[in-house]
Amino acid sequence: MPRLIKYSTNQLKDVPDSALQVIEHTALFSLIQRNVSGSDNYKLMLFAASGAAYEFFIDDLKRKSVTSNPKSTLSSY
Repeated sequence: MPRLIKYSTNQLKDVPDSALQVIEHTALFSLIQRNVSGSDNYKLMLFAASGAAYEFFIDDLKRKSVTSNPKSTLSSY
């Protein structure tokens, strides 16, 4: 996923976070839509839970990348 690459390898620094977020959540929604059987309500709940978990994971990576590089600030993300 693009933000995973951005915050773990210090690549893609010039790409806005919101653009990468759209790519990631579209891919996540597509994976759930194709591979999970069940009602649409179940898929929607699964998407919401997995999207939130992924955002918490990315937030943790973002905080670690800021603390490992003290010259950067959160406003640059």
